[in-house]
Amino acid sequence: MKNTKLVGKDLILVGALTALMFVIYMIISIVMSLLGPVTNVFYPPIVSIVNGIVMMLLLAKVPKCGVLSIAGVIQGLLSFLVGAFWTVGTGLIVGALLADFLIIGFKELSTKKMIIAYSVFSGIFTFGAIAPMNILRDAYMEVTLRNGLSQEYVDGLIKMTQWPMLTVIIIAGFVGGLLGGFLGLKILKKHFVKAGLVQA
Repeated sequence: MKNTKLVGKDLILVGALTALMFVIYMIISIVMSLLGPVTNVFYPPIVSIVNGIVMMLLLAKVPKCGVLSIAGVIQGLLSFLVGAFWTVGTGLIVGALLADFLIIGFKELSTKKMIIAYSVFSGIFTFGAIAPMNILRDAYMEVTLRNGLSQEYVDGLIKMTQWPMLTVIIIAGFVGGLLGGFLGLKILKKHFVKAGLVQA
């Protein structure tokens, strides 16, 4: 990734597109949760597919160190503010930092590296959002019941995230990131050409 420092206009664009990604995340998660426990557990991969377009646009417009980290940290902090279980925000932040680390130091930022990094981010986000339903079952149940979900609904979430289904969901998170990245690249190819990241 380019070692150029972020400037004011970069930060404004990062903030705006990150806000858009968070709005998309909220809309998809709410809709899929309303449809029931079965769809709810698959919201992170779906979010990753849609947000892949926005993330690829962000990386094409601002191909600099720290962009992924800033976007992930902002989304993570916002998820804490809206009352999501603490591992959701942690997954967003850790995933973004690790994804950024994977591409920091490269003199040339390729679309392949961008897509792989985004897939890692998406997979860790999915783990943070869904794994606690199994691994931290009691704590998760306590928080969700306190937030107004019914016992029947929470039991459905717990049932859906038993092994090996949990593994399938987490893998779907990584795959969702790959699909989102490729979709974003295809839709936004002209932006990548302009940024010099791909050939026309």
